[in-house]
Amino acid sequence: MSETSEQIPLSSELLGLMRHAAEIAGTLREPFITVRTLLLALLDDATLGPVLAEALPREKLDQYALPEDAGTRLTASRVPEPHMRPGERAGLLRFNTLAFKTPDGTRSVWLSREAHAAWIEGARRVGEGEAYLAKHLALGITADAVRSPGIFAQMHIAPGAITDAISAYERDLRRT
Repeated sequence: MSETSEQIPLSSELLGLMRHAAEIAGTLREPFITVRTLLLALLDDATLGPVLAEALPREKLDQYALPEDAGTRLTASRVPEPHMRPGERAGLLRFNTLAFKTPDGTRSVWLSREAHAAWIEGARRVGEGEAYLAKHLALGITADAVRSPGIFAQMHIAPGAITDAISAYERDLRRT
């Protein structure tokens, strides 16, 4: 990620994937876009899905259940505006996470704290002048899993297998 800029363009494919993740969250009745919904959306991606299918078994993701305290533990909260005078209102409300619209545009769904941390890790993998792609998000999820294994540990999935699958796919692309 660029040290001089905090803005990274999102590819249209990634934006579509995030909207699909918001839709999956609603289908699963999850209050947020979680790491699980991101992984399910990645498996549905036409390009990365086949690459990740062996390393990331869908049936394990389908069987995973959110912890009971997820609704309170994963909530989004407002970020206070610095340097405001008493009574002054912020021009824009800021939160500690991001929200994405469902594909039909009727609902916004927030990233859980864990999904937001993975999102930030993915952004760190975007090269200067590049757009944020689905592969960056997948790599961010696996990198964040090293620090906080969460869903991968509970499902006995090795995050390194996902990274290896993406690396092998990119090597194959370079050869062609």
